[in-house]
Amino acid sequence: MCGIAGLIHVNGAQASDVWAMVRAIQHRGVNEQGVTEQGPAVFGSARLIVVDLAHGSQPMSNAQGTVWVVFNGGIFNFVELRAQLVAKGYRFQSQCDTEVLVHLWCERGEKMLDDLIGMFAFFLWDTRSQTGLLARDRQGIKPLFYAAHGGGLAFASEIKGLLALPGFERRVNEQALGEVFSFNYCPPPETCFEGVLHLPAGHFMRVAQGRFSPPQAYWRWPLGGARETPNLDEFEALLDDAIRMQVRYDVPGGLFLSGGVDSSVVAARLVRQWGVQALHAVGLRIDEPGFSEFAYAEQAAQQLGIRLHAMDVRATDIPAIADDVVRHVEQPNGDFSYCLFYLMCRSAHQAGKVVMFNGDGPDEALLGYRHNAQYFSGQARPGEAMAGYFDLISYSTAPERARLMSTGFLPYTQGARARFEAIIQPWRELSPPEQAAAYELHALGPGSSWIKGDRMGARWSIEGRAPLLDHRVSELLARLPLEQKLGGGIGKLYLKRMAARYYGDDFGFRPKTMPTLPIGEWIKGPLYPWAREVLALPDGGRFNPVAVQALLEEHRSGAHNHTRLLRTLLTTKLWLRAFFPVA
Repeated sequence: MCGIAGLIHVNGAQASDVWAMVRAIQHRGVNEQGVTEQGPAVFGSARLIVVDLAHGSQPMSNAQGTVWVVFNGGIFNFVELRAQLVAKGYRFQSQCDTEVLVHLWCERGEKMLDDLIGMFAFFLWDTRSQTGLLARDRQGIKPLFYAAHGGGLAFASEIKGLLALPGFERRVNEQALGEVFSFNYCPPPETCFEGVLHLPAGHFMRVAQGRFSPPQAYWRWPLGGARETPNLDEFEALLDDAIRMQVRYDVPGGLFLSGGVDSSVVAARLVRQWGVQALHAVGLRIDEPGFSEFAYAEQAAQQLGIRLHAMDVRATDIPAIADDVVRHVEQPNGDFSYCLFYLMCRSAHQAGKVVMFNGDGPDEALLGYRHNAQYFSGQARPGEAMAGYFDLISYSTAPERARLMSTGFLPYTQGARARFEAIIQPWRELSPPEQAAAYELHALGPGSSWIKGDRMGARWSIEGRAPLLDHRVSELLARLPLEQKLGGGIGKLYLKRMAARYYGDDFGFRPKTMPTLPIGEWIKGPLYPWAREVLALPDGGRFNPVAVQALLEEHRSGAHNHTRLLRTLLTTKLWLRAFFPVA
């Protein structure tokens, strides 16, 4: 876990500007910070030390000082790549994964990206040719934002780094904000900050002769073509290899064990490579039916010999952390499971952990969310399937938006369907369920689901590791035939078969429980005063205040269930207060 930031070909760029950016994201790397000026490129890093405690300071260069890099993430196959490069005559000065990047660039250029197994975002600068490379991992686990600035380009691991730049103009992207009320998050590459973009997952940007190429893909999800169903032994071997590479670190570690199928499968394989000490895990315990799988976490922990710590989550936790959560999410997002990740990462940090394994990844590839099983189990006709799917996943209806939004803001909320259609357009030849998977893999995963661990982990100096998001594992899951993803009305069927192998059918094939909070119930009771106060916050005239408060009262009375819309409104109000306090 690190943070990177920089300016490339920016008029009048100074090291002090980049230092301001680095300080704004210093929570991502509390151990070391550094900045370097290399001609037209000024860039820096905030480093959380995970590998090679004595060396590995960034910015890092080769021995000749001709190739430089700042890097966030982990190159999990760095040992294998290092051996190959040493055999070719490259000399290393450290044992860390970062140094592999500078030598691999000299050997392979942009093709180096094909060789990397890991989660990463980095900027590499070659002083010999005055060329640079900005790159992001295949699935978008690690964030990287950029914006035009001062005649050149500014980049940072978090938007806060860009906002810290002197003279950087902060404006709401009204169109993106409006679409949040359909998607519940902002689909990349857009952000809710005008002019700030994600570098898309699996893409890079080239810098040469003062010019910046548009983002170019070096990897794509294998959603078309032949389908394959490896036997469970083959899948197990691949998952074991992913874990083998990911247990390479030099700091205390553990596991987030929710009790769900995904983290439980990871746990079953992780304990075999953990070593002599017991594996420590953190599990969530919520006293609300349908919101906690802690009993299953206990079952898995007892069976595997894992030391499980119960983290109890209460309604009173939310007001105390909500503002900090929103500041680190950086965009409106009505998914309150960010609060769960925040609390889990805080618990792990308090226990002295730095690396924590998790079960992120398979839901999007395997149609594992409940809405997929519900919707694609026969009630949707093929010609209408994707229109109905969009309506199903939308967090508000057109009448609700007309009721709540001001006349000035309402038009910005009406483009979400077109955005959805654009996301799935390249995959229209696939079946409707596979189009849904394509949407979730290209937008929901990198835009919301897979960044939770990074953002909340960064707040608490925790690096998350997700073996099921090793791209080789992800590719295997994406290539499965539809009946292995959503078979017999059961989502994530292939992985549930794997869980049943370890824990039995009752464990593997139980109904899915979502790891989120009972916010809908809590804001009827203990969180009602807090919700009322938040919903009354200034919003720049975007919402009808009387209608917003009426929505809360209808929900509280039980006349209507407005949970989804209220969650989005709450986080939007908090986001505006955090980043646009006078908006």
